[in-house]
Amino acid sequence: MIHLLSDEGRHVLRAVAVRPVLYAFDFDGTLAPISAERDAVRVSRTMSEWLQELSKRSCCAVVSGRALADLAPRINGAVPHLIGNHGIEGPLSTQETLLRAEEVCTDWKRQMVAEAAALLAALGAEVEDKRYSLTVHVRGARDAEAACRQTLPLLRRLTPAPQLIMGKYSINVLPPGQGGKGPATLALMVHLRRSGLFFIGDDETDESVFAMTEGLTLGVRVGKQAGSHAKYFLNHPGEVEEVIRFLVHRMDRTPEDVDPDGRMSTGARSSKNS
Repeated sequence: MIHLLSDEGRHVLRAVAVRPVLYAFDFDGTLAPISAERDAVRVSRTMSEWLQELSKRSCCAVVSGRALADLAPRINGAVPHLIGNHGIEGPLSTQETLLRAEEVCTDWKRQMVAEAAALLAALGAEVEDKRYSLTVHVRGARDAEAACRQTLPLLRRLTPAPQLIMGKYSINVLPPGQGGKGPATLALMVHLRRSGLFFIGDDETDESVFAMTEGLTLGVRVGKQAGSHAKYFLNHPGEVEEVIRFLVHRMDRTPEDVDPDGRMSTGARSSKNS
């Protein structure tokens, strides 16, 4: 994997910045650091400002495992296009798809209450109901890896059989037939008539985007990970903001230097106020 902020990576960014691509970002662990307190996660003020600047210059989207009702207030209008529930919810989702997903998740919850609730509680696992999908969080378990191992067989017994996607200290439980973030993001790219997709994400739920053989212009993983389909990586979420600043300056042809505290340079401020 190649560091996106290396000389080689910056050369690629300069080339991407002149193309009509869709810029899409995961939320937790990408635009905002992961936290054990899920409800407290927010993008920083400077990240929000730079996202708004990029959105003025090109099409941008946030693609998250969170439900849209949870995601939208955390983005607060900085980006116009939102996809939630690992691709199930989005601007192109049909009512039929959403109703079917909700029915399946409601039935799964009944099955889990009847068969697995006591064991999940004993393991320290928490089930998050996101209406159209479920997520089992094990971050609070005494032994997170053991909790995952013991939870997986329970989830595999659910009917209809779910699609299970491993996250960081979590297992995402999606209705069958859902392709994850990749197909939903690609469909949005086509709908917006973009020529390619630039995507940054941080865990296994983002690999369905990185693995796309068509449409993906640049895939970037936060955290270098052996076996990832992403060709490029960033060291931590703070570097995502640096990438966004770089892109804005390239699009404006302004100097790519910014103040150490992340404030907009004179060139970007002038463009913003023009």
